[in-house]
Amino acid sequence: MRLQLLLAALTTAALTANDWPRFLGPKGDATSSESGLIKSFPKDGPQIEWTTELEGGFGGAAISGDEIFLGDRVEQEKDMLLCLDFKTGKEKWRYESKSDGEPSFPGSRSVPTVEDDAVYFLGSFGEVFRINRKTGKADWKIKLSDRYPDATTPKWGYAQCALVVGDTLIVMPFGENTGIAGWDKKTGAELWKSGGIGNTHSSPTVANLGGTEQIILLTTGNKGGLNSFDPKSGKNLWSSQLYKNRIPITIPVQLGKDRLFVSGGYDGGSKMLSVKKSGDGFEVKELWKTKKGSQIHPPFVIDDHLYFLANENSNHKTATRRKKGGLVCYDLEGKELWSTGNDPFMGRGASLYADGTLIIQDGENGILRLVDPSPKGFKLLAEANVFGTDPKSKKDLRYWSPMALSNGKLLMRGQRKLLCVELKK
Repeated sequence: MRLQLLLAALTTAALTANDWPRFLGPKGDATSSESGLIKSFPKDGPQIEWTTELEGGFGGAAISGDEIFLGDRVEQEKDMLLCLDFKTGKEKWRYESKSDGEPSFPGSRSVPTVEDDAVYFLGSFGEVFRINRKTGKADWKIKLSDRYPDATTPKWGYAQCALVVGDTLIVMPFGENTGIAGWDKKTGAELWKSGGIGNTHSSPTVANLGGTEQIILLTTGNKGGLNSFDPKSGKNLWSSQLYKNRIPITIPVQLGKDRLFVSGGYDGGSKMLSVKKSGDGFEVKELWKTKKGSQIHPPFVIDDHLYFLANENSNHKTATRRKKGGLVCYDLEGKELWSTGNDPFMGRGASLYADGTLIIQDGENGILRLVDPSPKGFKLLAEANVFGTDPKSKKDLRYWSPMALSNGKLLMRGQRKLLCVELKK
């Protein structure tokens, strides 16, 4: 009997070792520890394991064991959580919740957060769900505006991803007097809430600065900027308006023990900040800035260099402006080393970093590229038109969803398709 239990435990461990259980993966930084991935493609492209048709939208996938969890939405009707079989892409079950209206840029939004017994996700108009993995039914669901009457839906709907820190679920009502809140993840009961801090499309992220674990959130409005909270008590640890963005989407990225790189679109640019303990609080200082920023997805820190797609609303429509974008590389002192400009531009697509390779989904047409990150220049390893789009089309098809990687299989979402691409040797 003990041997059987041990084998079962080992099997479970093997299934979950490479999970992608939440937005930006296991560490929340879009990086993976997987190895043995391919560095080139056959002439006809990588193997597509399966394709699943979806409703329109931007919701990315999470992976746990042999199951995929994905937010989807029927326009003007309902939010949905889909559970798919990882091997085949076939639906195992779905949870549906009625949702009237539709945000600008219709469709699904955030990425579910998956644990052993439950899945948490956020609907476009602020319904928060804890879905039981065994039953596929809601343990509880709470609409933010019901609990917090001052809650205000952001411009393009609630696009944040629910964040679990220990036993606390972090949610974002965004009202005049309510900023973020911590709930008991099992019951939905409120544990704490902050005062108003503006709103955002950026998700909260966990950092450890000066030896202190904290939740960092970038918001806009009169009380906007960067805000830091203790995840256990909700205490505001520090706030700073050294970086502000009128429509924040990208999450801040921690570098080392005491630095944050904050980036965004809408001509907000990027800044490197120092965040150090000072007495009972923290001191925040600007180290350097650049006019270039990433509108949707966060930068990567690889071997003491920053890499990100410097593509946003203001530079994607004309050839002259596109030449200032593309994939860029900076050293940590703020010097730009190179950029791809318009060749290739790659739009506002998502990226992963795994096995020494940047894996990039072109935000305009979905083309998959493998890039060797090097401060010496752009090194394209492979590219493939996995969605079969017209690469010469000037229309942005909005392939903006975050990707997911598990056991060598890459999940890529277009507006109405989910692809499983084999990247294992």
